[in-house]
Amino acid sequence: MPNFTVGDRVIRNPATWESNAFDSWGRGVGVGVVVEPPFPLDPGQLDVRWPNGRCFESAAQLLPAPDQGPG
Repeated sequence: MPNFTVGDRVIRNPATWESNAFDSWGRGVGVGVVVEPPFPLDPGQLDVRWPNGRCFESAAQLLPAPDQGPG
């Protein structure tokens, strides 16, 4: 399982992604950023701010976002 820290940019892993009701508002769309959770989460869980909102995610469902290069 990938080891992510606060500030890491992530994308969903199409091979392991498990859809849920929050996908309808854009969960897992685009690039998310791992943020500090408001309370302790279970091991392997992350708080991710997607472009359309925040959601708790399993690290196993995520991949590092590709580097955008100099910009």
